[in-house]
Amino acid sequence: MQPEQVIRDLYTAFKAKDEPRLRELIAADVEWNQCEGFPGGKNRRGIDDVLAGILGSNHSLWEGFRAETTEFLPSGDTVVVLGAYSGTHTGTGKSMRAVFTHVYRVADSRVVRFDQVTDTAPMVAAME
Repeated sequence: MQPEQVIRDLYTAFKAKDEPRLRELIAADVEWNQCEGFPGGKNRRGIDDVLAGILGSNHSLWEGFRAETTEFLPSGDTVVVLGAYSGTHTGTGKSMRAVFTHVYRVADSRVVRFDQVTDTAPMVAAME
């Protein structure tokens, strides 16, 4: 499978919370790096750490949490994705929209590395 299709399938699986499919698309020893200041974010290692942190954290902090993609920019085994997160904070009831850039590296039709850049200010403001 081409790297861009792997990443498109990844977003579909995350949206559906399809853990078996996510395990097919993400390498067991993945490096998953969330940017500093991202609520609940950290550098994660391994598929179990990623799934526990991503599927649990985002949806427990934010009602209607979504990662909407606007553009996919493939280059060899690397795919850059532009988009925005949105949701309503479960504690404050405030909504947010925060733009992101995701950089994925794919090998053997699996994600082996993820690096996130996000404007966390709207997220933090919604939490206050």
